[in-house]
Amino acid sequence: MAHAVPRPINVLTPVLVGLLGLVTLRAQNPPPPPPPPDPQTQPQGQQRVFRTGVETVAIYASVLDEYGELVRGLTRDDFEVFDDGRRQDLSLFVDTFQPITATLLIDTSASMTLNLDLARLAAEQFIIRLMPDDQARVGSFADIVRYATELTGDRDALLHQLRRNLDVGNPTKLWDSIDQARRELASQGGRRVLMLFTDGSDTASEMAPANLLQSLRDDEVMIYVVHFGMPRWPDVEFSLYQVALRRTPSAGTRRPRSAREQQRLIGDDLRRIAEQTGGGYFTLRPTDDVNATFTRVTHELHHQYLMGFTPQRLDGKTHALEVRVKDGWYVRARHSYRAPPEGGRR
Repeated sequence: MAHAVPRPINVLTPVLVGLLGLVTLRAQNPPPPPPPPDPQTQPQGQQRVFRTGVETVAIYASVLDEYGELVRGLTRDDFEVFDDGRRQDLSLFVDTFQPITATLLIDTSASMTLNLDLARLAAEQFIIRLMPDDQARVGSFADIVRYATELTGDRDALLHQLRRNLDVGNPTKLWDSIDQARRELASQGGRRVLMLFTDGSDTASEMAPANLLQSLRDDEVMIYVVHFGMPRWPDVEFSLYQVALRRTPSAGTRRPRSAREQQRLIGDDLRRIAEQTGGGYFTLRPTDDVNATFTRVTHELHHQYLMGFTPQRLDGKTHALEVRVKDGWYVRARHSYRAPPEGGRR
């Protein structure tokens, strides 16, 4: 008896038919787009950009204890934020790693000759502590700002340019140079930080410190000042400043009696700007531990508390900000913000 040969079964046919049907169905009914990321659950190391329809006032804050050490592990309930004296409800609170966008601006004017090597070393220590998600650029200034690099996360490229491409100039336009760097940094996204390395000499600026402070506030640029000791040079080295002051004195301004007094006054202005923008100010001398200093600075920048609230008054005006911690620790955060106008974005 002859045995019938069974017909081969093509098991792929129904699978292919099913797949074709699924592709056709998806083409006709594409899946909905994914929901926008929640800034409080977004993975560490990613820049947070606020693009909601409601304006959010973002505040970065560092908390220091009585010994000047950073305080970590605080929660939303530990903070109080006041807008023109009125307590605000926090709509945002983040306590994770925070990447930065930084400009390193190094004073290379004649008065910095004795401190230039120390300034390079300080900037180098900052660069080698940058994290993979950070972006930075190196610039120098005397009468104008010159950039050695574009914004990059490549630390080797930053170090190479720092060691080889710093132009040395003569007159110092301190405030004008900060303002130029501020304008260029303001166009970048993320948290913007200006690291300034200077001895606090100015001989030719047109920008006034008060106007510069307002611009830094409006653009939400945080400034950290590394202030080097004043050189023991005669007052004749600063004759350009004295001529400029006689030519365009501001109303009610008392002329400083000496170059050292002028540097002290500029140092006070730099400290005020750093404080008002939520940054930091510290002096650096050849005997100081540069490694420890910049380990602390970069750790602070990367681990600030991020808070936010929705402003109740959209009046286009500058509002006073105050951040308090319930345990009474010292808080370093910006002191003001400019509210958007009613019906428009700033």
